[in-house]
Amino acid sequence: MSEPARGSLLIVAVSGRALARAAADAGYVPLVADFFADLDTQALAHTARKVPGDMARGFQWESLEPVLDALCAEAPSPPLGLVYGSGFEDRPELLDRIAARWMLLGNEAATVSAINDPGRFFAVLTRMAISHPDTRLEPPPDPEGWVAKRPGGAGGSHIAPARDRPAASNAYFQRLVSGRSVSALFASDETQAAVLGFSEQWGAPAPGRPWRYGGAAQPALLGAEAAEHMGEIVARVTTEFRLKGLNSADFLLDGDAPLLLEINPRPGATLDIFASTALPLMDIHVDAALHNRLPAQTPAFESAAASVIVFAPEALTIPQAMAWPDGAADLPKPAEQIDKERPICTLLARAESGDEARNLVQMRARELLAALNVAENPSYTDRFSAHNGPVDERRVRD
Repeated sequence: MSEPARGSLLIVAVSGRALARAAADAGYVPLVADFFADLDTQALAHTARKVPGDMARGFQWESLEPVLDALCAEAPSPPLGLVYGSGFEDRPELLDRIAARWMLLGNEAATVSAINDPGRFFAVLTRMAISHPDTRLEPPPDPEGWVAKRPGGAGGSHIAPARDRPAASNAYFQRLVSGRSVSALFASDETQAAVLGFSEQWGAPAPGRPWRYGGAAQPALLGAEAAEHMGEIVARVTTEFRLKGLNSADFLLDGDAPLLLEINPRPGATLDIFASTALPLMDIHVDAALHNRLPAQTPAFESAAASVIVFAPEALTIPQAMAWPDGAADLPKPAEQIDKERPICTLLARAESGDEARNLVQMRARELLAALNVAENPSYTDRFSAHNGPVDERRVRD
């Protein structure tokens, strides 16, 4: 790890551990506000504070502002700015309030609002002739073959079959399309974009949440034509929405023909698997967001990697003397109770290929569940051919 002598960074996310890791790897001092204050987040950060409130309500300014003030008071140096992760998709007004107090290192509130407004976003894609699933704001006359999505949702838990969504609910609707779920991690400086790498995702379905995000592996096996096409789409969307910093674009890929599902206008769920590079990801983010500088060349990753979220097949309690496997992250505290179908932790594995990394991380997930004396959840090996779901932070809780 780099010596942390480059200044402090405020970090706010539903779960801030991955951003804290990225900041520490780049030599910054992480100051983290999130909903968990996991053990490894506390170990990585100079200070990690749990934001009061519950996940159902999300971030609220009256509880978030005092936590940020406390982090600044405890910082070894004045923060250079604030990096945000998940938790602001449906409340960009909080980003405006943050920007009034601290330098916002990432997309502005207006950009986040536009990206997460389905009426505006998909109208722009249509005007630009960028392929995407059929999308409508009103329920389709025949809901079969359609999904309903809550705007600003994350982690796939906000997606349901259109037939199950109440007519008066806040949702938009997309036709269900088959294909591989591929995400492009990219950096942008408002006018240009540089794709850093592609990953492939899979689901971890649960009752009532058939499109819940399960894990990702990189590199995704892609043809040159598909990779070039997705890169062109990322570049055009960057210019149109003035994106900056690290972002990701989620696609469905049928052969070499990509359909754009959404843009995540912030560092997201795949930071861990793209971390093995000589050029730290947080350096790329800060340079792009603050200095409008993109990397001179695509980073070379030292290995393939995969990560998976380990969900609890049944309610359990973390043992007092828990021996976590290699690659475990987002670690709950001893004696912490984990409800059924909630995340236990994240597991990461590196290997020669993406498939090998995925197999290794899934084996570690089975071993972890065995150590906890709970039955394996079959969702770890399930995979949707018709995904239509976004990839996002692992700690989304309804």
